[in-house]
Amino acid sequence: MENVKIKSQHGHFFSCNKCNKFHFEFNQIAIDFSTLKILENFQSYLMAIDGEDFEQINANSSYVRKIHIPFPNTAIKMVLSRADLKELKVLVTNFINDYKRAEEETRMIKNLSNISEGQLN
Repeated sequence: MENVKIKSQHGHFFSCNKCNKFHFEFNQIAIDFSTLKILENFQSYLMAIDGEDFEQINANSSYVRKIHIPFPNTAIKMVLSRADLKELKVLVTNFINDYKRAEEETRMIKNLSNISEGQLN
């Protein structure tokens, strides 16, 4: 399947045929996702985040960006503004939709090729 690439103002997402991973870059953070399922789990987590609630919870925090997304088993967290969160949600959703569409088109082309080969024999 061809590589799927999508960009936003601060982010970039692409699939890689060489390593079979999904590479994500947003501001100064880069994350590699090994499967579509893991990426979809990340999307579900993002979609459940209410930016306004996070901003209220962290209102007294010294961080400029009040929405914090921790990375499991590390001391690293992604810090976002409400606008960042919205952009990130759109970026991840659009990438997954484009990837699934490309995957389906590839599957259909393979099916058509198999049908064509069967008719020639």
